[in-house]
Parts: sequence; C-alpha cells; structure tokens
Amino acid sequence: MKHTGKHTGAFLLLFLTEGDNYGGKLLQKCREELPNNPIDSPILYRTLKQLEKEGCIDSYLDSTDADKPIKMYRMTEIGRKKLEEFQTDIEEKMKNLTFFMQKYKDWKGQ
Repeated sequence: MKHTGKHTGAFLLLFLTEGDNYGGKLLQKCREELPNNPIDSPILYRTLKQLEKEGCIDSYLDSTDADKPIKMYRMTEIGRKKLEEFQTDIEEKMKNLTFFMQKYKDWKGQ
C-alpha cells in the first residue's frame, strides 16, 4: 500500500528552513532524502501552490544566476507556525504507530 505524500507540505516547509529554494531542487531533495515517500512533480507543485495560497510560503523570481528567472520559494511566519503544527501532528501519529508496532510484535511473538 503506497501513500501519496500526505505530509509533503511538512517536508517542503522543513526543507525551506534551510533557505529559499526552487521547485526542481526541492523535488530533488525529496527524491534523495525521502526514498519511501513517492513525491512526484505534480504533487510537489500542487503542494507548493497550496502552501502559497495558505500564506505558508511566498515566491519571487530570481534572475541572479541564470539567463531566465527562476521561481524561488521561501517560508513565511505563517509557514513556521504551520511547520510546528505538522510536528505536533506527526509526533502524535508516531505514538500511535509505535503502539501498533509493539502490539503487532507481541501478537507475532505468541
């Protein structure tokens, strides 16, 4: 059973704590650092659009290093608060998953 990047927004905000970045680089980071989280390009850009709509990130065009401007993303103060909410939510889910794994191991061990 594969999930479809339910916490994609959390990971993108986490990566943006390292500094402003563009979509292609964020996708590369997802692929390199999250091998079990199938985030593809459409999911990534939909999530970035949603985060921007919610005020968690904003975007700007950066033309310093390229012939054509690159759309860059940066986290806002709202995004920092959202990241804290994600952390709380994930921590609670981890407690439930740890409970499940322990009960499952107990059952398998019988």
